Amino acid sequence: MKPLIQTENYLILTFPDTEFSKYLSEIGQLALREPEILNRIDQDLKKDARRKKKNRLKDKEWEESQNQRLPYQDEIEAKEIDSNDLKLQIGRRRMSTEIVFLFLMIRGYLGGIKSQAAQTFLLESQSLQFFLHQRGLKMPGMSTIIDNINVVSNETRQFIFDAQIRMILHEELDDFTVLKIDSTAVAGNTSWPTDSVIMTRLVERLYHSGSSLDKFGINNMGKRNFDFLLKEMKKISKIIAFEVGKKGSEQKRVRHYQSLLKQAKKAYEKFLKEMPVIELNAERVNLVPSLKTRLIRLIEMMKEDLCHFKSVMDYCGKRVFENKKVPSTEKVLSLSDPSAAFIQKGNREAVVGYKPQLGRSKNGFISVLITPEGNAADSGQLDPAVIEHFRRTGVIPNEVSTDDGYANSAIREKWLNQGVKIFSINGAKGKKMTPIEDWESEIYLESRNGRSAAESLMFHLKHSFHFGRVTRRGMDNVRAELLEKALAYNFCRTLELRNRKLKQVA
Repeated sequence: MKPLIQTENYLILTFPDTEFSKYLSEIGQLALREPEILNRIDQDLKKDARRKKKNRLKDKEWEESQNQRLPYQDEIEAKEIDSNDLKLQIGRRRMSTEIVFLFLMIRGYLGGIKSQAAQTFLLESQSLQFFLHQRGLKMPGMSTIIDNINVVSNETRQFIFDAQIRMILHEELDDFTVLKIDSTAVAGNTSWPTDSVIMTRLVERLYHSGSSLDKFGINNMGKRNFDFLLKEMKKISKIIAFEVGKKGSEQKRVRHYQSLLKQAKKAYEKFLKEMPVIELNAERVNLVPSLKTRLIRLIEMMKEDLCHFKSVMDYCGKRVFENKKVPSTEKVLSLSDPSAAFIQKGNREAVVGYKPQLGRSKNGFISVLITPEGNAADSGQLDPAVIEHFRRTGVIPNEVSTDDGYANSAIREKWLNQGVKIFSINGAKGKKMTPIEDWESEIYLESRNGRSAAESLMFHLKHSFHFGRVTRRGMDNVRAELLEKALAYNFCRTLELRNRKLKQVA
């Protein structure tokens, strides 16, 4: 792979000396040093192409099977197509792996590329146009860019992360002997949940899904007064929202929820009667495999929504009428992102989203990024974080520093025995499990005082790399988005430290 930016001069288009152009150069340097990155991206693209080809072949087989057949042909079973055995022919030209890697890292730098602001930046970026001009390429369409970079697997992103750390070690920008661990709350791409809104939107989505079945050649769900029930539920839900904070709102809220749950129960019973009919019709319909797969997926989503609907009705009644608290783990917190969890960190504002764990090195690089499912306890993430740091860097840190939420005496002792010299846990719990002579020593005091570096990292990530909120949904997609942003941060940190070294030499 050629360097992304070569300092040639053109009559009109010249090499821009900007932060973004240097960022593109940094991406090119990593690709040159680690060519396996492009190879892995290529494998991801080919795997996706084979999957699409398999679906096309299955559709073609179905279409041929609809033609007149000889009697004995009915006894021949169709051979299952293995996508790994398929050979890709020359067809429509795909985006090069080089450009896919480029835009993957640009997405992390911008925090996303779907927004109007991001697309305007890309279209007007002289640095990007310079890169494309050098190779005689045109700016790909945004849908083409998104389709291709979304194919890249998280395993490939992790390899890029590992490669980035290897480059940092090679340039001696950090020795990774210090590890500061902390977690942060990241808001998901979802609105704040209330029982009334969740129930109403579930009914609305179920009704919308049931009204689009004719696209698959089967009857739509029966009307059964769904229009009226949905209209009533929306009206009551708005009233409940407007009553918040007003005088006597508690008593009124109970009455409104009684009315809402009455309508919700009617809707639920009607949906229950419709689902067996829909499933039977779907089983009988003869469809091209790609459409059949989509129909089955839609029905499974409807069944899942119906289960969630029943769950919300049950715990809503307990909460409103019996004053029983329901754990957030048992609640439906989001319709758009079921993997999002209720995250409350200290006295900060709670969010519905995720709680990634980050490890910061002495010179400010991210060496660890773990995004667990749900609101996982920090103490349970301590060992995985240190293991991940060691796996990625090959270095057992001399110093591990964290806060009281990670207090775990067994894990602390484990790593002290493995070679960690200072394992500082700042807080009352940490003080109890640390020998008094160590706790009061100068090196432990310095380690506790250095905890602010982890807070600084979180602030910088959220305000400069859009780390505080994700735009994608689902566990795998969120992990991909956060990792892309962490990679972008490390690239920028590399540029900053390299510039410092150059200034010191000068």
